[in-house]
Amino acid sequence: MHRTDNKLSDGPLHKPHGSSAYRLRAWGSLVIVGGFFFFITATTFASLGVTLSYMIGEFAWSRSQAGLGFSLLGLATGLSGLLPAWTIRRYGITATYILGAATMVCGFSLMYLAAGLLQYYPGAVLLGVGFALCGMAPGVYVINHWLPDRRSLAVGLYMALGGLGAVAGPPLVTGIILYTGSWRMYWSSMAAAMLALLLLAALFIRARAATAQAGSEEPTSGKVYRTRVSWRFRDVMRQPRYYLIVIALTLTLYCTLSMNAWAFTHLGALGASTGLATLALSANGAVNAVARALGGLIATRVDPKWLLVVALLAEATGMLALSVADRPVAIIIFALGEGLGFGLCFLATTLLLLNYFGEQDNPEILGAMNFMSATAMVGPIIAGYIGDRLGGFAVAFQLNAALVLVVALAVSLMRPPGEPVARQTG
Repeated sequence: MHRTDNKLSDGPLHKPHGSSAYRLRAWGSLVIVGGFFFFITATTFASLGVTLSYMIGEFAWSRSQAGLGFSLLGLATGLSGLLPAWTIRRYGITATYILGAATMVCGFSLMYLAAGLLQYYPGAVLLGVGFALCGMAPGVYVINHWLPDRRSLAVGLYMALGGLGAVAGPPLVTGIILYTGSWRMYWSSMAAAMLALLLLAALFIRARAATAQAGSEEPTSGKVYRTRVSWRFRDVMRQPRYYLIVIALTLTLYCTLSMNAWAFTHLGALGASTGLATLALSANGAVNAVARALGGLIATRVDPKWLLVVALLAEATGMLALSVADRPVAIIIFALGEGLGFGLCFLATTLLLLNYFGEQDNPEILGAMNFMSATAMVGPIIAGYIGDRLGGFAVAFQLNAALVLVVALAVSLMRPPGEPVARQTG
């Protein structure tokens, strides 16, 4: 007997989708989990590269030593990819967010107390684990339960809020440090803010039985493939298409992590002022956020596969422009291309997995993708090594672009997986 998407989550009441109370709770849940995604993006991947420039100056770390901490952040996020699926199934979505927020508070505290690498590295690891527990897998889980009939739009808006975190991160760091004169005050402020989010999670984040009620399926055009059944996780793991989607996200993440870790330093070496470098990174984040929102709007009419192809081409363009960003036009192309590339890739890979394999085991499917994409976390280390050896990061960014173009070609030739044979028999 095949499996369909009609398993309901725990919840005290099952209100119809059309009721105003239900819609208020549904969109309110999106705002809360999106707020979490905004904050954890702003305070980790988007801002650590900026904070590192101040920490390196105080502790006299090499680029490789500093880049290792950034990679540990990403590695911990990826290796914890399956952890949210386990905590959701065992303890529920509320406990998952509370645990994630508490873990991040510990990570921020270690960063504040850092006297060297012995505190910096464990702090980065804790922030990565907390990011996984408060990030995409639990966020999409909440959306699947509350807003299945507006899933593409809701996922796009959710990811756009995360993208806005990338806009806010760099100026948040520089603003707090300029105002207080201490990078430690940045980390202590973020710990206090995360404590407030922990309370918000305890009070308001809930899972409700919204999936697979009559009339709840999101309408799509005939050009967008969507599976009629939910694949089992073990069956998805046998699908070559799954791994191609994972590779696409991993390479894009590899590029983005390298960019986040070293673009600020690279732009400064090419002559850009601190203000211009910060503005470029914020503009990159703004494009990222807009790309996610617009992608969510059109993903019911344009197959996410083609959104992914566009994303990969844009990412390659952004990397090439960043490598030679000694003029304003190149900086603009970098901000537009890399922002569009990562934003659309992040959205398109998530929607492709939902469309190809269904919702039921989606926390495990997304979690496994996040786990495998942890290999991208060597990006800052490799880029830092190249920067130390060659005196600059241009070659590292150009190599990234070449790899992404190869994957873009492979994705353009990819076809939907069809339905699992075992699921079509009664």
